[in-house]
Amino acid sequence: MSADNGRRARRSRREVPAGTDYATPRHGSDFTRLRRTSGLPFLDSRRPSGQLTLSGAVRGELRKMFSLQSTWVLLLIITLLQPLSTGLMARATRVLAGLDRQIDDFPAHLLSASSDVFWLAVASGLFPAMIMAGILGVLVLTREFSGDTIESTLTANPRRGMVLMAKGLALALLTWLAAQVGLLFGWILATLLMPGKSGALPACKPGLALIDLLGGPLMLVLFALMGLGLGALSRSKAGGIGLFLGLTVVLPLILRLLRGLIPHAGWLQTLFRLTPASLLGTFLSGLGWAPEAGIGWWPTWWQAGLILTVWTALCCALGTLVFRRADIV
Repeated sequence: MSADNGRRARRSRREVPAGTDYATPRHGSDFTRLRRTSGLPFLDSRRPSGQLTLSGAVRGELRKMFSLQSTWVLLLIITLLQPLSTGLMARATRVLAGLDRQIDDFPAHLLSASSDVFWLAVASGLFPAMIMAGILGVLVLTREFSGDTIESTLTANPRRGMVLMAKGLALALLTWLAAQVGLLFGWILATLLMPGKSGALPACKPGLALIDLLGGPLMLVLFALMGLGLGALSRSKAGGIGLFLGLTVVLPLILRLLRGLIPHAGWLQTLFRLTPASLLGTFLSGLGWAPEAGIGWWPTWWQAGLILTVWTALCCALGTLVFRRADIV
């Protein structure tokens, strides 16, 4: 019985007409020649696909950030805080000086030079903007933990260090653009409201204009990256924002209170000047040297920027260590 079945099967296979095999392209066919065409590299099977690159990860993070409404809101606030604060500072200066007086006639014991007032008004918006930049940095990563999308992100790119670096680069780019545009708007508004007040600078502040216009946005980038590192350290929105506000707002207040209770402790004054918010003020002041700085050590503008960079590097290093080693829950 089995031999008869085998003979019938062989006979049925011989009776099937041999047709063209459309599944496998033969040598010299149109499909094979199309794949060999150099102008269509996306059809080349030898081209690697799915390769993880830092530039591709940055583009993905930019698309992800642009798709979120909170990103646009925080960037808009960072941009608008600059001209808004400049306008308020210019108005307050005129009110204090008197409606019928010039800013140059303002009491010398309150204002050292009119140029100081001008650049103080230009850079005044950077102080509230640093809070917004830090919150944006925290939300860049912690929103994925709260929304349970971090698993999808790490599945697409299992290199956690590259993921965090891509988020940092995308965050730095957007923060710098928002801060730079807002600062330029504030400078234009200050020029219109306070004409002729950006002239001669004090001898101890020779590069104040360039420091504020070009260095101010870079300082906001450092605060945004600081928030990113603290967000990676806490992995929660409330925890990251709490750590950032504690470092930038609460810590200076505590040191100021302790300095009032212990007036002769110069080390408290030095610690206060090393806090991130105080370092931002020192950097924006453009102070080259401080012969009458008072009790304790007072950093110059470039030392303040360097110390603030160390603060940011420390936060990012701790956040990267936790993000790379901790389990995603």
